[in-house]
Amino acid sequence: MMKKELGQIAIIGLGKFGMTIAKSLKNYNCEVLAIDLEEALVEEVAPYVTKAVQINALDADALEACGLRNFDTAIIGIGDNIESSLMVSLTLKDLGVKKIIAKARDEKHAQLLEMIGVSKIVQPEIDSALKLVNSITTKYIVEKMELGKDFSMVEIQAPEVWLTHNFGELALRQRYSFNIICVKRNGEVIFPTANTIVEKGDTLMLMAPNKSLESLDRFF
Repeated sequence: MMKKELGQIAIIGLGKFGMTIAKSLKNYNCEVLAIDLEEALVEEVAPYVTKAVQINALDADALEACGLRNFDTAIIGIGDNIESSLMVSLTLKDLGVKKIIAKARDEKHAQLLEMIGVSKIVQPEIDSALKLVNSITTKYIVEKMELGKDFSMVEIQAPEVWLTHNFGELALRQRYSFNIICVKRNGEVIFPTANTIVEKGDTLMLMAPNKSLESLDRFF
């Protein structure tokens, strides 16, 4: 059965950026198509995605043959070659992909992508710096990823006031719209049930509306 809750996501370019995203999406409810020209990279990513295809992303007909017209989101990991990045972005726009996320090498590259109409532009070094600032200024947030205009996914250190309580008792979804995705505990990932008890040292991954996330402060 295809995973549809987060829609269909295409990742074009399997460098470190694209490969990391592709492997990280394995545990989420979505259908992932990974594309690259290098056979070795396609073979490496294949166990983690719904489908991996070896094609030249500059070939518009080949991209269309992969069914990109039906995809909700496309992530372009081609950052080093600006011309290729722009050409693929234009092809995806022509195919009608709703949300295009592209990696930018520098500010000029980012400006060109913005002119084309790319939905979201990622500059890894800048984003990493901002995440560092966030981790320094907001002690309880380990990681944050925007899922759109109104939703985000965050990893937080388990608040002390939640310890020794199970998720059924806490009723986080009902009370605060916090959807707990998983718990990281002693190097393992746990997919919690209502009976799972929050323990000291737990890291919780949760998804929620951005407005709801503002209420996290009350627990720390």
